[in-house]
Amino acid sequence: MSGTALALLPLALAYIMFTLGTGLKPSDFKVIVNYPKAFFVGLVNQVIFVPLIALAVILVMAPPPEIAFGIMLISFCPGGVTSNMLTYYAKGNVALSVALTGVVSLLSVITLPILITLAFNHFMQDQTGSISALKIGAVMFLLTTLPVTLGMLARYKFTDFMVRRSSILNGLASIFFVLIVFAAIASNWELLKSQLTSMGLELVLIIMALFIFSILTSKLLKLSWFDTKTISIETSIQNSTTAITLAPIIMGTAVGLPAIALPAAVYGVLMYVIALPVIALIRNKN
Repeated sequence: MSGTALALLPLALAYIMFTLGTGLKPSDFKVIVNYPKAFFVGLVNQVIFVPLIALAVILVMAPPPEIAFGIMLISFCPGGVTSNMLTYYAKGNVALSVALTGVVSLLSVITLPILITLAFNHFMQDQTGSISALKIGAVMFLLTTLPVTLGMLARYKFTDFMVRRSSILNGLASIFFVLIVFAAIASNWELLKSQLTSMGLELVLIIMALFIFSILTSKLLKLSWFDTKTISIETSIQNSTTAITLAPIIMGTAVGLPAIALPAAVYGVLMYVIALPVIALIRNKN
């Protein structure tokens, strides 16, 4: 990947987050009041238990440090438009999904710098140099919080236009997502060939564990099946574009995506491979 293409990655992520914002409106957040327990369960799962389950799998499987850190990086990221779309297909609570995605994305400006710094210091302790939590926080604000906010503002000011053009905006976001995933894979092709089997197994275990854990906790807390399906998808589907975009910023790479981006790229493919059959299974289940 050329330096120019690498420089365009943040712009692509900012655009994707902008499209997320154009799908949000203030009334979407009323679901926090209407479904407080379901929202709280989804929020805790996303922010706390996703990284903990990823860490548990890493400790058991013991992948190389850069792969371990890359897996943790994707576990720190919020969901995205994909989780909202999959919730719709699963006949879940789309309003709850949208609210969770929006809130966790806005919170990521605080949560990601802290978690990334802790994980980097643990898994990449032999790596020369260090990272700055303040720098990552500023980057997250510019690439996620600000675009989401601007997208919401655009939706409020130009509602009819944004609603009419939503399919085009989301289509472009999907194209950017696919290009980013393939760029990460191409930049680390040799490493992918040597680590695909073990890394794929680790990611599959994490995704399946998250689906099972979120369904069990939701049912234990007596949430409706309508909300349970939503929380299981929100918990299991992360925004891999964020992880891939942050990878060169974290590692200070000028040309090519670093190895820590590879787990997010593989995850970006596997999440559909696993999620779609699961959704087909739970879609019409009462």
